[in-house]
Amino acid sequence: MVNLTTKEKFLLEGEKYQQQLAIDKYNDYALQAQDTLLQELFSNFVKIEEKHLNLIENILQGNIPKVSKENFHPYYENNSNMSNDYINIGNITLTALDDYSNYNDGDKIICFDALTTEELLHSTYSASSLEFEKTKLESILKYIIEEKSENIKYLNDYMIKKGMYNNIIYF
Repeated sequence: MVNLTTKEKFLLEGEKYQQQLAIDKYNDYALQAQDTLLQELFSNFVKIEEKHLNLIENILQGNIPKVSKENFHPYYENNSNMSNDYINIGNITLTALDDYSNYNDGDKIICFDALTTEELLHSTYSASSLEFEKTKLESILKYIIEEKSENIKYLNDYMIKKGMYNNIIYF
């Protein structure tokens, strides 16, 4: 059991709220996305965010949840292949030779929004983690931050491979 300070509870409640918003958003994006690979990405992001939400809820209940690096991130486990020319996601390979004009503008918009969401979550967890330095909870928050970094990396790589940075889209 862990006794949380008022400030620690406040920070974790904020993270819990942001996690739930991300889950709701990514569920919607999985339904909106035109690209089946992007639908899969957002469905997996929902699972990742639910895992993070469960960790935070456990901490708020006074527990110290166990995290394992073995199930670090679904897109990078088992040394998934990734280079400037291609990226493997599960059994799907997206290459730099794919037709860049094939993406949907709606997919581009939700990708940029998701990227911003992941960057925000990474930032808030990084700031919150400072309060938990040298505590039993520090490793859990660092675990979540590492997964946020992987989400950002994958989403950014997907957008590069699809050519989403090549043309301006006006919101």
